[in-house]
Amino acid sequence: MTHSTLSVVEDFFGRLGAGEADRALELLAEPLDWFTPGDTALIPWMGRRTTRGEVADFFKQAGENLTPEEFAIERILAEDGTAVALGRFRYRVNATGKSFGSQFAVELQVSDGLITRYHMHEDSYAISLAFL
Repeated sequence: MTHSTLSVVEDFFGRLGAGEADRALELLAEPLDWFTPGDTALIPWMGRRTTRGEVADFFKQAGENLTPEEFAIERILAEDGTAVALGRFRYRVNATGKSFGSQFAVELQVSDGLITRYHMHEDSYAISLAFL
């Protein structure tokens, strides 16, 4: 069965949006090039990940420390094995009660129906301020 880049990325974000992080992990290749920018001393789940288990830990830690207020994928552009998802989010930091938001672009690579690269581009400075 062949999977288009667009359908894999839509399926991934659909599963996350439905609260099915475990099912979303099934769409990740191993090894994986996963990167979310940020101060890992302040926000330990940020940074580089290379396995499904490490990404599962990312989702677990983020879920324990943040309350989602908004998350929207506005558009996904895909060509060959590359996709860019554009959107916006807003979360509240449980420990500080501060909210932060950002527009974002996620750069993804898909090969053989699995995501091999996930690089988030967001306002990591604004996010860091909410943790202080």
